[in-house]
Amino acid sequence: ATLLATASIDRTCKIWNVRRKQPPQSQHDDTMDIDHQSPPPRPKYSIEPTVTLNGHQARLCNVAFHPSGRYVGTTSFDHTWRLWDVERGTELLLQDGHWKEVYGIGFHGDGSLVSTGDFGSVVQVWDLRSGKSVCHFLGHAKRVLCTEFSPNGFQLATAGDDGTIKVWDLRQRKRYASLPAHSNLISQLKFSNDGNTNSGSSSGQQPQQQQHGEYLTSCSFDGTGKVWSTRDFKLLSTLRGHEGKVMGIDVLDGGGGMVTCGYDKTMKIWR
Repeated sequence: ATLLATASIDRTCKIWNVRRKQPPQSQHDDTMDIDHQSPPPRPKYSIEPTVTLNGHQARLCNVAFHPSGRYVGTTSFDHTWRLWDVERGTELLLQDGHWKEVYGIGFHGDGSLVSTGDFGSVVQVWDLRSGKSVCHFLGHAKRVLCTEFSPNGFQLATAGDDGTIKVWDLRQRKRYASLPAHSNLISQLKFSNDGNTNSGSSSGQQPQQQQHGEYLTSCSFDGTGKVWSTRDFKLLSTLRGHEGKVMGIDVLDGGGGMVTCGYDKTMKIWR
């Protein structure tokens, strides 16, 4: 089974088991003309809730899997983020170090750090072993909605309401780049994984090896997605086609392209 996590305005996070159902075996007729055979049936899936995580005092904003797949992190309007054990459904860590609503959350590839962004334009980086903040970054003019660690391990990308992407150097603890990326709110960031493994961030599965992303993708309420080189953070491509806000973007495994979804009720695959 693959794990799926959802966060809701009802103050809960739920963990779901997603299983692929085995299609019934078809009866083959050796006399049937192969040109008139029906196409194979599409695979069907079952989705069943396994755990409900309760504890937040206000609506949830975001949820992310830890790279191990054993934990999830959640953010909330109650000014906290929390770490949960997926199997037991227990709260492992409650951190109230933000003074505004907490929205963005992302885990470092080795599982040691987590980053969070809030509505006060503050980005915090936390050590999961101690539960303490190890550094914070200031520079956004408005709410921070996205935080994403680079697969190279030493950079962090953040974005939000001000339409800019900021890249922070974790070793020097200062801003590395600031990109005037979009003309409206940036809804999601995603680094490429270059090739071979699933990062585990959305499915709760264990990654096999660390990858070094060659590009960063972003999407925005301005109706576009964009692709940036991580060598110099210059724009490589603009993805146009959605009619309205683009809500999400992800990179397909193996360098097979990107997928976006929008308010126009469509999902698009880009090669």
